[in-house]
Amino acid sequence: MVEAQRQIEHWIAREHEAVARRLLADPEGVIARARNNLDRWAVRYERMPAWMDEWRRILSEPVEVVVRVLREDSERAVWLRSCSPFAGALTARERWAIRKGLD
Repeated sequence: MVEAQRQIEHWIAREHEAVARRLLADPEGVIARARNNLDRWAVRYERMPAWMDEWRRILSEPVEVVVRVLREDSERAVWLRSCSPFAGALTARERWAIRKGLD
């Protein structure tokens, strides 16, 4: 079970590395999509979860800070990537290629 969780975290980290590269290429578009995702998800909650507040704060920082968070190797980064607002930043084909390459 632990090994499976580590594999999933590794996949997610690799996907977020690709998101970081996309963010550097198109900061306005990628940040706008992430904020839009957070706005859509926020209607589901009476009270904002801590991860949403944290992502909103991070997304208000300069792009370099956001990229650093996406690439960070820490428990905090693993937690943040597990509830990432970057859905849609990569295509399904791109995500599949990342996962397939890690088997």
